[in-house]
Amino acid sequence: MLTIAFVLFALQLSATASPSPAFGGVHHIELTRRRPLNATRNAPVDIEKLSAETASILGKYDAGFDAFLENTGKTHSLVDSITNNNKSKRAVGNSQIVDDGDSLWIGLLAIGTSNPQQTFIVGFDTGSASTLVLSSACTSADCQPHRRYNPALSSTSRNLNKPFTLKMSNTDSVSGAQYADTVKVDVLQASGQVFGAANAFPKAFKTYPNEPGGLVGMAYGSISAYKGSTSFPQTLVAQGAMTDPVFAFRLTSGSGSQLTIGGTDQAAYTGAVTYVPVTSRGFWQVTLDGVTVSIPPGGGGVAAPPQTAVGRTQAILDTGSQYIIGDPGNVAKLYAAIPGSAALGNGMYSYPCATSPTVSLVFGGVAFPIDPSLFCAGSVPQNGDLCVGAVVAAPQTKPPQRFWSVGDVFLQNVYSIFDLGQNRVGFATPA
Repeated sequence: MLTIAFVLFALQLSATASPSPAFGGVHHIELTRRRPLNATRNAPVDIEKLSAETASILGKYDAGFDAFLENTGKTHSLVDSITNNNKSKRAVGNSQIVDDGDSLWIGLLAIGTSNPQQTFIVGFDTGSASTLVLSSACTSADCQPHRRYNPALSSTSRNLNKPFTLKMSNTDSVSGAQYADTVKVDVLQASGQVFGAANAFPKAFKTYPNEPGGLVGMAYGSISAYKGSTSFPQTLVAQGAMTDPVFAFRLTSGSGSQLTIGGTDQAAYTGAVTYVPVTSRGFWQVTLDGVTVSIPPGGGGVAAPPQTAVGRTQAILDTGSQYIIGDPGNVAKLYAAIPGSAALGNGMYSYPCATSPTVSLVFGGVAFPIDPSLFCAGSVPQNGDLCVGAVVAAPQTKPPQRFWSVGDVFLQNVYSIFDLGQNRVGFATPA
């Protein structure tokens, strides 16, 4: 039996979705944020759990690196500074904690040709490329409240007779069977889309209220767990289902978050769009020109104009991650530019909340500031005057990791455009 929460959520999205033509055009999909049960912006931060999320997100990238090698026969460029031995050391903190600090931006996905179609609540993740739902073969108590894919109900379903194992994080993986079927978001339809139907409920999903029932990877198919397949947006492009080979996100902490497919929502941003090229077609990987820090007058310290704290590096843009994760050396330099900051351990740093620093990420020569309220991940336990910064250092490796992961603590401050036609990412100021 489906939960009342699923029915209400589906009705809510149906009511708010914009009318769309049957094919092509620009389509707006309303998104709702699902944060973990323990996540409250102003509450004390659980340092161990935040550290566990860092390891989990990096574990997801390790799985993508492995898939890239399997799919292309080449080592991913970001693996140059990460040995297999380093990857095996990702687990930090309590291994029983999985993705507790993460967040998901969720909407509805429909699969098959049954009437009605089988509908799932899924997270849209630019940090991966695999689509995953639960299988009807999963009969555990965890799976019972959720929609589960039943291939017998769809005349277009094909069992590919290929098992899969999808790594959700450094401590969590799910297995099942690969299928190809008609997959739809709004009215955009991808025929023969390859996806996985999981035989068990992912541990990572259990940390959320109204647990999601799947994921849609929005990156390039070269990092998919399903060898030789394309991701959902790539399939739409290949089949001519999108007027323009573009999708875009407007993410907000309040209402109004949306995923636009087939173009952009020009009412959602102002001014010019700054585009930067994708540097490797796997993740949505681009060049981060630098990170600047400024301290406002009356900010609890000496006012300081923007200064460059971090130089050029590579960055992965990830809607499936809440925080920004960087290499230890450069993260230390960033916090050194914030008066009163101090290392908390496990890659975390504190700073006086009254300082209210403005940290900006520079793409294409343009600095995009992070709202100081978003830069604060919460307060230090037992000291509400100190904030925990939302930029976290990755575990130390030899050689050190050199790329950054840029999650929604930044993406909520921009209108982000992902262009599969010209292999580029655009950033603009939200309206």
